[in-house]
Amino acid sequence: MNGPADSRPISRRRTRSRNARGTTSVEMALVLLLFLTLVLGMLDLGIGVFRYNLLAQAARQGARQAIVHGTLADRLGPWGPQSYSGQGDDSHPVADAVRPSLTAFDPSEVGIQADWIDGDNEFEKRVRIAVSAPYRPIMTFIFGNPTFTLRGTSTMPIAH
Repeated sequence: MNGPADSRPISRRRTRSRNARGTTSVEMALVLLLFLTLVLGMLDLGIGVFRYNLLAQAARQGARQAIVHGTLADRLGPWGPQSYSGQGDDSHPVADAVRPSLTAFDPSEVGIQADWIDGDNEFEKRVRIAVSAPYRPIMTFIFGNPTFTLRGTSTMPIAH
């Protein structure tokens, strides 16, 4: 039985093996594409959360500076009670207080808003610092081509 009948199963096995290898390659390419998209999307989301936390920290730093610059802080010089709205690269004292925390941002793209909520700069009146900046994800083929606005806000009572 070493005739032509024995060679048919072997050639069928080789054909199946080649087809299986091609199918495996296609499946691996699809799974790898999905996996890399998922991993890079998570990385992009992590960068967005990191930048949001930086803005929140910058707002806290600005509010901390504002609460010690009340009307009783003679040596430091009072801030407010007029509102301030500007960019991170301004020469205003509020921008100077916020800027060191903006390490991952272009200061010219960062918006800063300082409000004395109770309209006064007296002891225990409130001050609010809001910091915002655009965030453009790296994975634009997942999200389209959006620009998200990240915001960090901190409100504290004036301590002096």
